[in-house]
Amino acid sequence: MRYNTDTCSLELSVRLLCESAWRGGDLGGYGFSATDLGAMADGAAIHRKLQAEAGGYYHPEVSLQNTTLFHGLYYTVSGRADGVIRGADGSLTVDEIKCVRGRAFYAPPQEVFLSQLKCYAYFLAVREELSEIGGRLTYYHIETKKLKYFTYRFSTDSLRADYLRLLGRIEDRARWTVERVTDRLPSAASARFPYEELREGQEIMIRECHAAIRRRKRLFVEAPTGTGKTVSALYGAIRAMGEGHVDKIFYLTAKASTAREAYRAMGKLLEGGAKLRTVMITAKEQACVCLAAKTSSCGRNFCNAVDCERARGYYDRVEGAIKTLLEGGYGYPRQRIAEVAKQYGVCPYELSLDLSEYCDVVVCDYNYAFDPMVYFRRYFSPAGKGERYAFLVDEAHNLADRAREMYSVELRRSAFLSFREVIAAADEDLTVAADGALMAMNRLRKLCRENTVKDADGNEQGFYISRSPLNEWNGEVELLRKKSDEWLKKNREHPLSGQVSAFVSQLRRYLAINEYFDVGFRCYVELYGGELTVKTYCLDPSPTMNGLLNRASSAILFSATLTPPEYFCDVLGGAGRATSVSLPSPFEPDHLCVAVADYLSARYEDRKKNYARFATAIAATVSARAGNYIAYFPSYECLEGARRAFCRKYPKVETVVQSRGMGVKDKEEFLAAFREDTGRLRVGFCVLGGAFGEGVDLPGNQLIGVIVFGVGLPGLSNERNIIQEYFDQSMGQGYDYAYTYPGMNHVLQAVGRVIRRDEDRGVAVLVDDRYATPKYRALFPKHWEGVQYAGNAQSLAEITRRFWENRE
Repeated sequence: MRYNTDTCSLELSVRLLCESAWRGGDLGGYGFSATDLGAMADGAAIHRKLQAEAGGYYHPEVSLQNTTLFHGLYYTVSGRADGVIRGADGSLTVDEIKCVRGRAFYAPPQEVFLSQLKCYAYFLAVREELSEIGGRLTYYHIETKKLKYFTYRFSTDSLRADYLRLLGRIEDRARWTVERVTDRLPSAASARFPYEELREGQEIMIRECHAAIRRRKRLFVEAPTGTGKTVSALYGAIRAMGEGHVDKIFYLTAKASTAREAYRAMGKLLEGGAKLRTVMITAKEQACVCLAAKTSSCGRNFCNAVDCERARGYYDRVEGAIKTLLEGGYGYPRQRIAEVAKQYGVCPYELSLDLSEYCDVVVCDYNYAFDPMVYFRRYFSPAGKGERYAFLVDEAHNLADRAREMYSVELRRSAFLSFREVIAAADEDLTVAADGALMAMNRLRKLCRENTVKDADGNEQGFYISRSPLNEWNGEVELLRKKSDEWLKKNREHPLSGQVSAFVSQLRRYLAINEYFDVGFRCYVELYGGELTVKTYCLDPSPTMNGLLNRASSAILFSATLTPPEYFCDVLGGAGRATSVSLPSPFEPDHLCVAVADYLSARYEDRKKNYARFATAIAATVSARAGNYIAYFPSYECLEGARRAFCRKYPKVETVVQSRGMGVKDKEEFLAAFREDTGRLRVGFCVLGGAFGEGVDLPGNQLIGVIVFGVGLPGLSNERNIIQEYFDQSMGQGYDYAYTYPGMNHVLQAVGRVIRRDEDRGVAVLVDDRYATPKYRALFPKHWEGVQYAGNAQSLAEITRRFWENRE
């Protein structure tokens, strides 16, 4: 639905009008809906076939339009009737063709279908000045190819009355649409920046974001910590929205903490006069309140009217819930959505998705724009809304690895064996299909023959790498997926349906990701002992990301660490549409003391012998001023070795330690230990690139220094080595793309924990001789221009002592 300010009329299609007006029933039910049917059938081809067979009196695809004034609003509704039949006596009959499956063919016509027919009949009767007109609803059974006709004779007066009732059913939505265009969007164009002063770099970022959206470009922005990236990106984007350059903004994040920050920033912009609606999308697993889903481990989909009372009659109640939310304010966080969902007895997750259609800014995880299985099909499918979207991608340094994860997938032989055992007594055809997949896996095992060895325990280890899809294997997976889906349709209530559904979801993901297979992918078959794993790896996400970013008319990708910018433009699909901007730090360079302890090596082979010297380096760093510090290590093993050495030598110093598998409460307790108790020495021990290496805000005296051991290289793995080989062949920078650049971004993120506010002061020590090499010095940001080098622990202690003395 669109409000045309030139004609002062709401414009929408007949189909949208009818489907919006008659939306009702269950969520994820076992029945059929108009949308489901349209998605399941290749309707266009069937329509063309029936139209061609109809004869000379049949006029196909007749365009019709009507403008009507209703309760002070003009509605211009248009569409194409499937056919108009002109009788020998000059009478007119409108034909509406619907493709249906199963029992829907034998049921009375659905109200939504009949309303579409009546709309076209009314429009034609008004155009031709008729007092009555004929109507025919044609049902085509997809499986049996049978035809069935429902014929009607309508008076124009009755059609008008029905049409006005239809408009009445969408009146609330219509008024919200008009309000958005005439009131809320103009408020965005004139909204003031919510803070009295712009920090250095903010004005540049706002201007560049606004220009990129206006010109439909992609922009990569490296904005150091403290720039105010979130509010700057949003302010530039909402101004562009208010000026009519974009219809909806998707603020995409990697973490819940950054999503909350974006939501708070929109609250500030609301205070500045931007009356825009903002919704936060919470992951389905977190939002779900269905007890059966929470307590079940079978993998079954419980989003249906049988298993979940919130799904039962969902569409009968959701409009009331949406109205309550929209009339209650402009911001919709998780808690508010959950409260209203409970009040109306609807699913909170689905409510948030439906509510998003009325919102201007949608704050959500990367998955909802990019993941092949969970992306917003209502916005980004080929049959989407055709609107102009802007992507604001926060913490974009995370997106390269996230994209690789989203477009990589594996299937294990053990899972197929378990599935075969589960369904052996349930269905013969399904069992045969599972046997076929297992035999195909055995054939894949032979591919590893040339690269197979035995380890010390006698286990076979082998691998096979292919640049092309494993088409024969994929065919067996597709056959098994098809047979499993057929079984599920017939056996929804079967005790094994949950286990079959969970397994089929793995097959679907594997097949979906293989649809994207191109030169940047590899197939990898791995043999270890009795296990065989078939993997599809996304090595280079750039072609895929280029296509995904095309879902938006413009994209702003920003982070404190996009170094080097060429790397991120390459791997994130910048293509020819991208520009990059590096902003200056908003803080004075002398607020941060950066020192390199290049007298030590933190390479894997040198770590154990240097644990005691690592402890001394920590002591040298913290000796000049008591306070809170964090030491970051390349692995848990290294962390524990250095911690033991430090505690033996300095047992009176309080330490806080990151452990494996920390839950939310454990993480909160860890961070709570960093209190602003000036004069108390406290050292945290953390893993570089872990939960406390980025996205952690410890301003002021909560953190006055970090010590980073090593250069952050990801651990050696088959995956990383394959990535290295690929980029060596494509551009000669394999090691840097696979290891150096991702590692250095972990380092930059860790150092970024120190200076968070204008009044902050602190030290950052980089422990590794590689930091003194030209390769790594070239990756240092501009605001590290005063970096100092320490040749021993005494020199390091002196550097930090002078820094703190000068700030007394």
